[in-house]
Amino acid sequence: MSSQYLFTYGTLKSDQPEHAQHCLPPLSIVSAKACGTLWRLREGYPILQIEPELALLDASKDLVADWAKALQAEASDSPPQLEGNWIEGQLFEFPLEADVLKKMDAWENFIPGVKSAYQRRLIWVKTADGADRVAWAYVCYSPPNWATMLNETSWNA
Repeated sequence: MSSQYLFTYGTLKSDQPEHAQHCLPPLSIVSAKACGTLWRLREGYPILQIEPELALLDASKDLVADWAKALQAEASDSPPQLEGNWIEGQLFEFPLEADVLKKMDAWENFIPGVKSAYQRRLIWVKTADGADRVAWAYVCYSPPNWATMLNETSWNA
């Protein structure tokens, strides 16, 4: 069975109430971090801002084909030497199945090709043991004007 990965840093983390409602049980969970800036939306939820050049791929409607591209990028690209804020979170492993992220996409109001605050993009993350890997993450390039930048490197409700 093939796996895919999702980096979570907010309401989808395993210790948050929304996790049980919106996530299928992951095959594994490890601590990880991603480079970016954490913001709080007026609803109280966090959003991770990344630089556009850090996104390897925007999600389409074909999750399986997207993940094949992700694996190609992971094999052929070297992770960038990132400097800046490292935002702490969790890396979930899920089976590579077409609908496995469907409930999470709905929670994050993400529809491929439709503009919304959260976009599912492929980024590099660093696991707790220092390994670099590619993973999906719900992120933005530019937070909404009414968002508040946080100085923290992790989010807790």
